[in-house]
This record gives sequence, C-alpha cells and structure tokens, in this order.
Amino acid sequence: MAFFQKIIALLMTLIHLLLFETGIKKYPVDEMKKENTQVVIADKSESNLLVTAEYAYNVKNAVQCVYTDSKRSAYKMSNENVSLTHEITSAIKTASLTDNEGNVYIKDSFRSFYCLTPGAKLFFENSTSNARVNTIRLGEYYYDCHVRDLESPSFKVDKNYHVFADKLYLQYTILCKKPTEKLYAFGSELCIPITTVNSVCIKDKNGEHNSVRGIDAESVEYAAFDIKNVGVVGFIVPSDGSTEKLSVSLCAGSYVITQYAAYEPYTGVNDNKEQGGYALNSVTFGCRVYTDKTHDFAGIQKASSEERNPLESITVKNGTSNAVFVGYDALRGMYTLKMNGTDFQWAYDHPDYQFTAPVSIRGVGEDRVIYMRAYTESGCLEEAVLLDSENQLAPIDVQECKNFRGDGGEDFYSPIDYSYGDAIFPVKITGNEILDFTVIHLYQNWGKDPIKQLSSIEFHTSYYHLSTGTTESNCFAPYFVYEKDGWTLPDFRTRSGNIWTGQPQFNSTGILKFMSYRDDYFNRTHYSEFSGSIIDSCGPTYADMTNAYTDDLGKFTYTIRHVEMPQTDENRTYYSLRVNFTDDVTYENFRENFDIFYFDGRFVKYDKLSYLNPDNIPVARNVDTTSETKYYTLGTEKPFLGYNKITSDTEYNIDKCFGCNFSLLIKNCTIVLNGKETAVPLVFRDSSTEDITTGALTLDAETVTFKKGDTIEMDMILLPWGIGTEDSIANVVRVREDSLLKPVTLNAEKGIVESDSYLPIVKAENNEAIFTVAGGRNNIALTVSGFDSVKAPTVYRLVNGTWEKYELASVNGYDGYSVKVQEDGKYSFSFIYTAESPDDVCTFRAVQ
Repeated sequence: MAFFQKIIALLMTLIHLLLFETGIKKYPVDEMKKENTQVVIADKSESNLLVTAEYAYNVKNAVQCVYTDSKRSAYKMSNENVSLTHEITSAIKTASLTDNEGNVYIKDSFRSFYCLTPGAKLFFENSTSNARVNTIRLGEYYYDCHVRDLESPSFKVDKNYHVFADKLYLQYTILCKKPTEKLYAFGSELCIPITTVNSVCIKDKNGEHNSVRGIDAESVEYAAFDIKNVGVVGFIVPSDGSTEKLSVSLCAGSYVITQYAAYEPYTGVNDNKEQGGYALNSVTFGCRVYTDKTHDFAGIQKASSEERNPLESITVKNGTSNAVFVGYDALRGMYTLKMNGTDFQWAYDHPDYQFTAPVSIRGVGEDRVIYMRAYTESGCLEEAVLLDSENQLAPIDVQECKNFRGDGGEDFYSPIDYSYGDAIFPVKITGNEILDFTVIHLYQNWGKDPIKQLSSIEFHTSYYHLSTGTTESNCFAPYFVYEKDGWTLPDFRTRSGNIWTGQPQFNSTGILKFMSYRDDYFNRTHYSEFSGSIIDSCGPTYADMTNAYTDDLGKFTYTIRHVEMPQTDENRTYYSLRVNFTDDVTYENFRENFDIFYFDGRFVKYDKLSYLNPDNIPVARNVDTTSETKYYTLGTEKPFLGYNKITSDTEYNIDKCFGCNFSLLIKNCTIVLNGKETAVPLVFRDSSTEDITTGALTLDAETVTFKKGDTIEMDMILLPWGIGTEDSIANVVRVREDSLLKPVTLNAEKGIVESDSYLPIVKAENNEAIFTVAGGRNNIALTVSGFDSVKAPTVYRLVNGTWEKYELASVNGYDGYSVKVQEDGKYSFSFIYTAESPDDVCTFRAVQ
C-alpha cells in the first residue's frame, strides 16, 4: 500500500511540475490591492494639505508589480486603472495592456527598435536572450520598472515603465556596448488591430483628426483610439523635445503607431560609461500612456493639455537645504526639486538637523494632481515628511528611494552608480489656490528619538531598506536576492555589537528564508513567488509592511508582516506569518524537508546553538557538525532557537564587517489541520556541517496532510544580536523576557485597547484616551487612534499623581510624532515611549 501511495505522489508531483513549473497553466496572482472604498476626510479646513492627504490615502499601495508565474515568464505592472504585462522568456518579448478585468487595449506590442539605415527596423524584442526586470524604485505611490538585457549587436535597450497609482509612462533608452556612429534612428512601435477600434482622435498643430490621413507627424501631441468594449487608449507626446515625431499608419489590418527619438542620424553615441568623443551617451524618449473607460476623447484632451503645459508657478525657498525647483521631468511624470543632503556620520553627529524646502504652488483654475520628487545627490536619505502652511505635520506618507553608490548594482546600465535620495509624494491643487507647504528630509532624529524608516534601494534586484536613524537595521528583497533563491532578508544587522569606524553601522547576519520545501523524488527545493505588498507605515515612528507570496506548486499562499520600532539596544524585528492552504496537499518527511523558516551563517559558522527545550528550559550546547541531522523539539512557553559564538576559523569576518549571532523567538503559533486546531510541536532542525551552519524551524512530524482552508499562523521575533563571539545567550533571554514573557500591554481607563500582534494601540473616546503601558523595553511606538482632528493631541504623563506634559518635539518644535489617515476618515497619532525595564509602568493621557 505504501508503494502505491508513493507512486501516486510521484505522479501528482509530475502533474504539478507540468502545470505550474512549465508555464502551461499559470496560477492567479494575489495582488493584495486595497478595497475600492474611497476614504473621505469630512473637514478639510484644518490644514491646506488635507485635500492631498485624502487623495494620497486613496491611491496608496495601488501600484503592484509582480511576476505572473513561478517560472517568471512575464512581469505584470498594475495600478488602479490598467495592467501592463511584459513577456520575459517568450521568443518575441512584447507587452500587452489591459484593464484590471483583463479586457484588452493593446496585445503583444510595445516594441522598441533601432535602424542602421533608413527604414530597416531591428527589434530588440527579438533578442534570443531572456529579458530581465529590475524595479529600482518602489514603494507606496510609484514603481520604476526596467525591462533589460534585450540586445542586438553593439546595442542594448532599457525599457523603463514609470508606474503611478493612476497613470503610466513609457521611457525607452538605447545604450551602446561600444562607441558607434552606425545608429540611424531609435524608436518604438505599437500595433492595434483595426477591428478592435471604434474611432480615432489624433491631434497635431492643425487640430484634431479622426483618421490617419493628413497627419503632421512632427507636431503630433497625442494619438488616441476608442477600443471596443474597453475604452480609450492614447499616447501623449511630451513637449520636452525628446521625441522627433510620432506617426500613425495603416498596415496589414492594424493601426501602427511609430514614435522616433530626437536624434540626428550618425552623430555618434559613446558607450554608457560617459567617455568617448561623441556628445551622447544614450538616446532616450517616451510618452504617457493614457487609458479610460469612457469611449470619449475628452479625458485624453485634458490629460494632454496638462502634460504638455506643466505648472510653471512653483517656487522654492532655500530653507535649510539650498533647495531649488528644477522643473517638470516629462518622461518620468514628476515635478523635481533638488536639495542638499549629507552622509550617515554627519547626520548621526547632528541628530536634530533637518533639511527643509519651503514650496509654493499656484493653481491654474482646474484641479490637478501632480507628483513631486524632492531629491538630493546624497544616497543616505532615510525619511521625509511634509508640513502644511502652519508648520503642522501632514498625514501624508512620503515614499523614499535611494542609491548608496558603490554596492555593486547594475554594472552595464549604471556604471557610474550615481548616489541619490528621492522623496516622492502626490500633491492635489484645487482651482487657483496657492498651496504652501514644506518638504523635510530626515536622517537621524524626529523629536527626541531616532526615526524608524522604510525606503527602497537601487541594486541588482529590488530592495527595501529599514533603519533606526542612519543606522541600518534590515533589508527586505521581495523578489528575493538572486532570482528564485528564497532569500528575503539580505542585510539583517545587530544593534548590540560593535559600531563600525567611520559610520554608525553594525554587522549583519547570514541568509534568512521563509516557507520552502524539498521533494524526495526530484531532490529539488520549491520556493514561492511574490504576489504583492502593502505598506501601512514607512515611518517616522515605526515601519509596518506586509508582503504576499504564492507557493510555486499552487498549494498555499502566505503573507509576511514586517514591523520595526526605533529601538537602540537590540534589533527586534517583529514578524507575523500567515499561511493559507488553497488545496489539499500531503508532505512526507515534513520535519526533514519543510522549512517554515531557514537560516544559515553565510560567511561564518557557529560553535554554539540554543533553544527552549520541551521542559521550557533554555538550553545551550555545542553545534554537532557530523553528517547526521539533529532535531531539537521546542517547548511550548515562548520558545526560541538560534546560534552564537562564531568559530575561530571564520571569526576574521567580524573585522571585515560581517557576522553576529542570530536567534528566532516565537510569540505564538496556531496550526489548523483538517479544519481543527492541532498541537503539533515545533522543532529546531540543525543540519550544520564542518563547512556551513544551517538551521530551520519546522514541525515535529513525519507525514502531514493539509486540507484546503487549513492555516498556520505564527508571530515571531527575528533577532540578530551581539558581536558574534559571545558564549552566553543572555541577550536572547533578555529579549524573551521583554518581548514574549512581559511584552508591551495596554490597559485603558478611557478608550478601547485595539488588538494587534505587536503595535500597542488604543482608540480614543470623544477625542481623549487615558491608558497605562506596561512591559517591553527600549523605544516603543504607542498609537492612539480615533481622533476627529488632524491637529496633534497634547500628551500628558502621570508622575506622582500629577499630569505632566510629555514633550515630544525636539528643538525644532513641530516633530516627535506621526499622524495617519484612518479608513473611517479619522486620524491616528503615534509617539515613542522608552521603557527602561519590562517592569516599568507608565500612564498617559492624550487629548485634543
């Protein structure tokens, strides 16, 4: 009987591999998009930025960019209106544009080409090599997606898609592998079958045309097409001079839209390292891709007018950053400010200095939504906030993106590796108003405590970067570090080790992964595919992000919530793992083959391991490096596991800025099998050898069968700690005490304590909350929700029976808290409380 079961399991594995791994059938991607409910702020008179705050809340996290299947055969870029899916592995690597219900605007098009002689187009999409995607800026409002490695002799193309919540831009750039004069022309081509089109509207200097006849290609402003059963799709030519012409012709039953970059034939292009005797290093052009579902051209007429007539009445005072307004970046779709910045060490040594840029924008009669990019040439920008005209903090998240420089990014596409720090945010201007506000770039402190921030980093793969002030805590790679390797946390830094010389950083620990498993028949490890991200807070008082994944064989989905507070004694990284089984599945040798969480030392090995044993006693022992795998069943009372004391033969890496100890602490775990909660023990599997230290968290079970609807829910703390040479696990015991045995708890005298795995939240009653905080240690972000006003509440602390004002602000006077719009249109406020010991008790009152 067991033999036949194995045969059946083998056949089922083969079927799954055929259906899911080869791309014959693609599993659906959970894009985690926000519900379509629109939040309305009832009273917008309290701040001149509340109109913008309402808009920003409603579009936040609307951009989602994911691979469409486990083999990464295509990459899908979606916003509120459309999805553009670019093929990566097919013979012809075109893209398709649909609405979010899958109705097609344009199919298998968006091709880029170059000409060596007039009329002889050579298409990059015919490249025999696979394309590769690198999204180098990502966050709440904007993804900067690059399709790369499409090449022909001497040339490569960078197909850049600028994806906002409600608009999309194309930017194509041709780059030379060696200097050349052979280039005649560079352009793009789109094809739309005539049978799919109801009507056409093309505008040039002579006005609007409803056919392709008589078009002046050199003055076309937009070309639009009403697509049957979908709506209008159009292409708006920027007025920045980057386009030479856009023509529309009829060919083989299709409208062919051809756009040419402004380039004088055979003038010569250098290689992309900015050296050589020619004027150009690359040639670039683009357009805005417009869509709506109205079957009316009025929308693109308005959008074209805005694109080609950007706001001009934008002024910037120097502030404390010598800020200047650069202008409108038409290819990216952003209004650009430039500000001074600094490095990590200077900011660390001057924690209260803030780089400010006071901005004034005059409207032009009609409401407009614009996006602004306030950038610095420093790659060390951590966080940014907005103040309204009254120097009051606005409830608007600002997206931060940066490039450190010198960390091994894209060698060909960015060989100069420019450093930058971008603060990106939307602004809504109504009518003829004059909108005044201030952009502030933050590096170290906000109020009396360090900021906690989430930003993205340009690298060879997409990275999120988190820090406490300028001190990096973690990095998160949503698509993994090296293609499908499952590595999600590439930089995971201790706080209780030795600080570096020259900048305020600490060493990192090894490789960390979630939810992978091996099969016995193919000796293959299966991972998952990223399927979306929700950022609930990018700072400045705490970071809160949830990422979703789908199993490569389509048996389960899971989310990982990543929460951080600005703690300075340890890097407690709070995690919530939620696994949902979407199909029946049986795993054999579960404790051997299934890793709920995986860790290895990477460049270092360890002499010691530790865990909470079944008697709920902390145990430390020597690592056994024999070939036999060891299993250590964990206790039930807040268990932990980990490694410490780096081996003498790998200890040299500590001085090379790598290596510390690591522990995983488990707050709670609930497993539902066959629809019932089941007490399956957790087990620490140690597979360390003489060459590598490897451990995993799994279940202490052999064959495990999950039914559709079964779940695993686990809250845990990931803890890199110490210098790396410690024999004692006192640091782990200490964190177990303050975060698991005596965690932060709230008791409300007035208000309601809200449930959350890690964030202490109390909901105010009639704009007032009185609550007591106990437990925890170091800096804790407290949140009070449910306020009617955006104006910061006054916070008091009970001292010896007397309410004393709890001062949040620094010498700057307006900082020390964060404010966010809630789903019900009210506001929540967060501030930092420092607990010296988990036995501390403190009572607060927050009132508007």
